Amino acid sequence: MKRRDWLWLAGGGMVGGCVPLGGAAPRTWNGSTMDEADAVARAHGARGWAAWENGELRKSWRTHHRGPILSVTKALAGLACARAVGEGWLELDQPVSATVSEWATDPQKSRITVRMLLQMTAGLDEGGAELYRRGIGDKGRVALGLPVVDEPGTRFRYGPVCWEVLAELLHRKAVARGETLERMIYRTVMGPLGLTTPQWRSDGRDRYYLSTGAELNITEMGRLGRAIASLASGRDVANIPASAFRDVTRTSSANPMFGGGVWSNRRAPALPIEVEEELDPPKSPGFWRSACLSRSQPSSMLALIGSAGQRVYIWPEQQRVIARLGYSGSWRDGPLLRVV
Repeated sequence: MKRRDWLWLAGGGMVGGCVPLGGAAPRTWNGSTMDEADAVARAHGARGWAAWENGELRKSWRTHHRGPILSVTKALAGLACARAVGEGWLELDQPVSATVSEWATDPQKSRITVRMLLQMTAGLDEGGAELYRRGIGDKGRVALGLPVVDEPGTRFRYGPVCWEVLAELLHRKAVARGETLERMIYRTVMGPLGLTTPQWRSDGRDRYYLSTGAELNITEMGRLGRAIASLASGRDVANIPASAFRDVTRTSSANPMFGGGVWSNRRAPALPIEVEEELDPPKSPGFWRSACLSRSQPSSMLALIGSAGQRVYIWPEQQRVIARLGYSGSWRDGPLLRVV
């Protein structure tokens, strides 16, 4: 079963190219542009969408709709890590084995760092079948036991394992500080940003999945996007230091487009790709170095990408955000990004 199918079971199934150096200014968001965007965003299983500019709502449809944001959840985990870095209790280049003692004597796993988890270059098997099966009692134990299949730090391999190892690590560190992973996420991210999620996919111990599983509505997705826009512009948000956010979302040589749950539109002589279509089987570093999100958008554009059409597009310099919820394997980013 492919990654998209596992993610559908994990969340969606529960509901009924780069620019030349220097970049190019995004298309003006006039009324005509927003009307075109509305037509595109409502297609392909849409449940709701909205566009903001400088905090002002420009166009929207069903902003109340709430649903699983699937892999957009990774960005929430990234923000929690940035807050932990700012508070001084998470070091990105520290070996995971410094906290996860089970890995201390493993010659490969002992070399995996927190940063590799955030960049998805830890070398671990993706773990979709193992971690997304129904009735899993302890996802942390399962994630820690998955094998190493690549040399750590050399290859981008998309799947839940890195984020569930990260969840186990953060939980252990949080417990040592007198709280749980779940309380920490609400204290550091959800509460300060005004986000609520009545349902969050969890295992048998009620531990949150950080690879997928949160639920937000369109308005809350916009808040998340605007917070990331400010952080990417160098402004601290809700006690999350912009410098820590930049460090957490740093990309790797194995994939210069991804870090900390955030996809970047890189400057490169590259071709635009549809990210969801290229995640499996795993691609070489050369593939990712030659790819981008859109040629019609500036290199500063960011995206949060969840399977089957969950999206937050972010233009930090222009303080623009587009959020969308929808469930369809036919969704493509290109048509919307060309319109706006």
